[in-house]
Amino acid sequence: MSDDLRQVRIDKIPRLKEAGLHAYPERFERTHTPAVAALLAEGTGGVSVAGRVMAVRTFGKLTFVRIQDSGGTVQLAFERETLPNESWKTFHDLVDIGDFIGALGAMFITKKGENTLRVESWVFLGKTLLPLPEKWHGLKDIETKQRRRYLDLVMSEETRARFRLRTKVVRTLRAFLDGQGFEEVDTPVLEPHASGAAARPFYTHHNALDRQFTLRIAPETWLKRLIAGGYDRVYEFARCFRNEGMDPSHLQEFTMLEYYASYWNWEDNLRFTERMFRHLVREVCGSEQITWRGQEIDFSGEWPRVDMRVAIRENSGIDVVACETVESLRAAIREKNIEIERIDQLGRGNLIDALYKATVRDGLIQPCFLVGIPSDILPLARRNDDDPTVSDAFQLLVNGWEIVKAYSELVDPREQRRRFEEQDKLRRGGDDEAMPLDENYLLAMEHGMPPISGWGMGLERLCALLSGVDNLREVTLFPLLKPEGPDPVPAAQAAPAVTATDAAAPAASGPYELGEFGLSREESMALFKKHVHDDYLTKHCLASAAVCEAVAEKFGKDKDTYWCMGLLHDLDFDEVKEPDKHTLKTVEYLKAAGVADQRILDTILSHNHEGLQLVERTEWPHFALSCAETITGLVMATAKVMPDKKLASVKASSVKKRMKKKEFARKVSREAILQCEQIDLPLQDFCALALEAMQGISDDLGL
Repeated sequence: MSDDLRQVRIDKIPRLKEAGLHAYPERFERTHTPAVAALLAEGTGGVSVAGRVMAVRTFGKLTFVRIQDSGGTVQLAFERETLPNESWKTFHDLVDIGDFIGALGAMFITKKGENTLRVESWVFLGKTLLPLPEKWHGLKDIETKQRRRYLDLVMSEETRARFRLRTKVVRTLRAFLDGQGFEEVDTPVLEPHASGAAARPFYTHHNALDRQFTLRIAPETWLKRLIAGGYDRVYEFARCFRNEGMDPSHLQEFTMLEYYASYWNWEDNLRFTERMFRHLVREVCGSEQITWRGQEIDFSGEWPRVDMRVAIRENSGIDVVACETVESLRAAIREKNIEIERIDQLGRGNLIDALYKATVRDGLIQPCFLVGIPSDILPLARRNDDDPTVSDAFQLLVNGWEIVKAYSELVDPREQRRRFEEQDKLRRGGDDEAMPLDENYLLAMEHGMPPISGWGMGLERLCALLSGVDNLREVTLFPLLKPEGPDPVPAAQAAPAVTATDAAAPAASGPYELGEFGLSREESMALFKKHVHDDYLTKHCLASAAVCEAVAEKFGKDKDTYWCMGLLHDLDFDEVKEPDKHTLKTVEYLKAAGVADQRILDTILSHNHEGLQLVERTEWPHFALSCAETITGLVMATAKVMPDKKLASVKASSVKKRMKKKEFARKVSREAILQCEQIDLPLQDFCALALEAMQGISDDLGL
């Protein structure tokens, strides 16, 4: 933005004062909003409106002005013959697009049939120093729309409608639950340790108590304490925080609706859920059918039930019932060549869940209930009396998204303690999503609980579904994004000490720029040819170098450093047969060749974090290398299914589309590719950038 344009507007402020107008007055008395005024009958007088100036069109002695507020717009007519000369001149000299004004007058209908306010007097209500985005194009960059949401709301009726829908969803859910005897409550956000879900928490330090706390990942155990305390039915719209990967279908900060009902079981809950959702969709969307990206989703009729174990067997060929131990399940997954991140760290329950997500979930488009969920997955759920290997639980799936997770609650304190102890062992063994032992919750349970059933639902995911978007940031007014510019507080000052028991908590991250690589491109290529001889690995590394360079160029980083790092990141892959040793030799070779920047070496080590577990991915370059080198496999696999097997025939939309097909390029880690969000690069843009980079070296890749 030019400083000159800003200064021109600033210079108008004293001129407004000279004209008897305050640049930022205290208040304005209005009789109607713009949207309501636009509906008034011709001849209605005494109409007072206010809003932001969005358009000005002058035709000689007549000027039409469109003003807008959050609810709509109305047209104003300034006529030179009816306004004092100074008033007319002041408006045209000192009012800019984006400024706020108020106007008083009477309604009339123009020759084109538009209800318009004939201005009898007007006042100035607020000077803007920066212009709005260009009218016809508005904000197109996705990140800018999310980072400058206020501008997105001003310029886009579609955006305003999306957030009005979110408000209506909350209002409808709250009214329905209130009408069914539920009571709304608030529970703590700061907790001694995270509980109520399988997720990694955020950590914070309580200065007065000099203790580390977590931000809640779910309100579940608190709400069930209230049931123990005598509440019959409770619910909460709870802000929750999960320190997990960033991608379009997950947020680190989100709103969870949870409710719990005494004396219900999961079947009662399932029927209630179906009834509530039909009511919600009708109220919010006007029909029980919605369209999501051209596909009709029908909420009417009785929703089918899908047995999780059967669905996994049909889609993966693995019978999880027969795999009674985590070791046998890991072996079966590896035999089928199904890629599961952190497969060696996950316990049996979380591994079954990951297998289901990798092979089943994306195909469940129409509303359905997932049942037959193994009890390992849900440590807080009641086991089925007839088959203890499954929980009395269900999930509501729509469009391949988990909308609701529900079950009959476990209320036996001794059994709950045993499961907590199992979870705690898994957690100490490296499964950082397993739950810690919660003695305070167990104490509440020992004072007695009735039969309970409840569920949790991410509000953003539901709103994204109903408004037809696939990125949860688009239904979040101010989503968490990487801050612009350097961190004002150095990480060493901002982050509290982390104890051994809290090793899962990542350290705070400040600016982390890579220095010069230490080798020229020619020297890097010579080192590469010395160690890499496999044809597929050669193409993978060349493609990685091209994509890394493109990422660096987009964000103003050193292109040579990122190209060399992309080329050499798998230097030892041909030689090392054990995955947990991969990259150690690479670093050894690079050091010997003259690469001295430890941040570069750590970045290379971090891309094998799942196997090596020496350098966790926390910094921008870590995520940049990880997503860049991983997407190359998906792009090449996409090219190979083209009729001519050429990269030139591939479109970015095709690459993104195949991201959702888990059976396609199974060994490619979708989670790693989605880390493009960690470097503030939306998936669609990343696919386009990577494809263009690889098309530029298509001859070298044989595609």
